[in-house]
Amino acid sequence: MSNRSYELASVADLAAQRLATIAGRARTLARGVGLLALAAGALAYAVGLFVFPSSWRPIWAIAGILVCGLPAFAVFATVRRLKRVRQTVSETAAELRTLVNDRTILSALTEVVDKDQGHENTTPLIKLGKELVNLRKALADRKDQLVNAWQTVTALTTLPGLVALGTLGTFALLAFSAIAVVVRLVLLGD
Repeated sequence: MSNRSYELASVADLAAQRLATIAGRARTLARGVGLLALAAGALAYAVGLFVFPSSWRPIWAIAGILVCGLPAFAVFATVRRLKRVRQTVSETAAELRTLVNDRTILSALTEVVDKDQGHENTTPLIKLGKELVNLRKALADRKDQLVNAWQTVTALTTLPGLVALGTLGTFALLAFSAIAVVVRLVLLGD
């Protein structure tokens, strides 16, 4: 293996390792948001069963599971995807090594690698997700060929949106719970 090939392979390996480090940080955050969304969903579901009249309870019993579970499902799906990223680091690196001669992919990988040591540990996750957009664009044409690399980058670039969905959904469920209880107690009395 020539020095240039060795250097290119090192770029791919280091990029895959940094992506896995980012995924580890992101997974911790997403798991916390997911637990919060799950708790808020359970509370909102129970409140719905309490506040709706008996004629509406069967409808809420079915529809409420979907409404109250959606934020937690979105976040826990993200957690699962991020877990997979950490489990497939070597496969991702191997896939990236096969295409380091592609200038677009090499340029995008170099952007990931050329950050300061520890950049992936200190930079906010939203910013890290935005920094990976060029890599995602470079891999898009070959996503069928680079399955692990594509899934890794997709998991990291969609993380901010899915965590935001879980967070906003959590607040919406908590607001629903508070409003529903107030309406039930104040306006309906019974």
